[in-house]
Amino acid sequence: MRAMIGSDILCATLEELGVRHVFGVPGSPNIPLLESLRRSRLQTVINTSELEASFAANGYFRASGQTGVLTTIAGPGFTYALSGIAEARLDSAGILYIVVGRDDLPGRAFLAQRIDQATMVGPVAKRVYFVNSAEKLRSTVAEAFLHARSGEPGPVMVEVAARALKERATLGPLSSRREPCPPDAERVEEIVQRLLKAARVLLYVGQGTVPAAAELMELATLLQAPVVTTISARGVLPEDHALCLPLDFQGPATPIMNKLVESSDLVLALGCKMSQIGTHWFGLRIPPEKLIHVDASAETLGANYPASCAVLADVSGLLKSLLGARSRLETRHPGWQPAQIEEARVSSMKALESTGPEPMIPGATPTRVSGFFQLLRAYMPRESFLTTDAGLHEVLARRHFQVLAPRGLIVPSDFQSMGFGVAAAIGAKLACPDRMSVALVGDGGLVMSGMELLTAIREQLALTVIVFSDGHLGLIRAQQISEYGHAYGTRVQCPDWELFARSLGAEYARFDGKAIEAIPTLLGSSGVSILEVPLGDPASAPGAHLRRRVSRAAKAFLTTGLVLRSRSARPSRDSGW
Repeated sequence: MRAMIGSDILCATLEELGVRHVFGVPGSPNIPLLESLRRSRLQTVINTSELEASFAANGYFRASGQTGVLTTIAGPGFTYALSGIAEARLDSAGILYIVVGRDDLPGRAFLAQRIDQATMVGPVAKRVYFVNSAEKLRSTVAEAFLHARSGEPGPVMVEVAARALKERATLGPLSSRREPCPPDAERVEEIVQRLLKAARVLLYVGQGTVPAAAELMELATLLQAPVVTTISARGVLPEDHALCLPLDFQGPATPIMNKLVESSDLVLALGCKMSQIGTHWFGLRIPPEKLIHVDASAETLGANYPASCAVLADVSGLLKSLLGARSRLETRHPGWQPAQIEEARVSSMKALESTGPEPMIPGATPTRVSGFFQLLRAYMPRESFLTTDAGLHEVLARRHFQVLAPRGLIVPSDFQSMGFGVAAAIGAKLACPDRMSVALVGDGGLVMSGMELLTAIREQLALTVIVFSDGHLGLIRAQQISEYGHAYGTRVQCPDWELFARSLGAEYARFDGKAIEAIPTLLGSSGVSILEVPLGDPASAPGAHLRRRVSRAAKAFLTTGLVLRSRSARPSRDSGW
């Protein structure tokens, strides 16, 4: 054992924990940490803001399952990152957040950059640790790192006093890693017995199932059970698989899901929170006697949907245990017929295609947004990432983009932050450099986050950004038109995206008459590129018609596309601010 300064201990600990990247923004209190990072084997990614750094760490975890590491200073650095920490908590994204603050001055008040950070972050962090000495850094950081990924993943904050980075301490042994507790054998047997008695089993799976994608496919095939996923779990079973029902809980998909539940003998929910968005505003109906709910977090079990069998367990371990009973499960007679499942698949896809008028792409071939996503899917490898912001483009992507690999679609699922997509794509690309990473954003989102492309350029990443350009905050505008017959405050003042791309040193193309050539050219670029897709007004799209009252699904605008119908057949003019 040897003595080291605290900042070196911190970096050495991160290296031993398997960390490869640290996202953040420097400031006066964490200068010693930056110097130690410079000397370490860790790659430091300096983002354009603490908010974008937090989104990048989120994308890093969502793409790889490896804890994202974020560092900022206290005070303004902390408050800038706070929305990203909230996003990570609601997205179940494991992040270790290291905040370096100024030292205490006993007997003094009104200290610089001093706010009650623990109280502010408490509701959105899994846990907050405090370190005021170098000798506590190693054990605390190791424990926080493991806690961020244990149970339901989420952000964990370690607040470090600046003096702890400069003090010297001994580099002791690293605490052993926690292994997930094996599932209780009696509960596993209970589930096996329920599966043996149920002819028609429906699997409803969330992000907690993603690390066990292979086992999920094996179990679904063994049971001949159709699979429905939450937004965050899309691709855990490829959506071109015969057992996958791509419902995504948009529009008419919820009644289809409820009919499936009615026809089922048993619903096995794995690794999902049964959240408001994950159940389409709690429109999903599952009788408790049919529901088995398995999750690694005790807080989620029974929170919204009572279950006749609630099991606290790591989903990966549970699936392996269930597959251990393969010889018995093979004797059961599946009640679902292949034709029934295929009929449900067709109904699901038709439901997504019939959710209402959509914007067109003027002057392009194809002119329909659905055709654009088909082209995009054709040119993107199966093992690719598509990240989005929150907005109309996200709704359209979830509706039309087929996800063919686990973690293939990364969206700000439960907090719905604009500005998320570009940074998340950067994090995903750094986590998995061999997988293509594409960000899809609206022009309003790119106005917020476009400068983060400088981070991608500095890190020499191959990254394509697709911007749906209509000069409006499209989803909010559509809701205003639906409710009030006009829009206000939703016009976006955009730069010339071609000039913007050139100023950054990025490639640019516009999706126009030669659109088919643009996609493979930019996706094959070795650097950063921007593809602008101009959208028309959905209120004037074929099929748009009068409807005065906004539906409940329209009010749930963050997760549906039913807000696109106007009270007036004429396009409404935004009066601006």
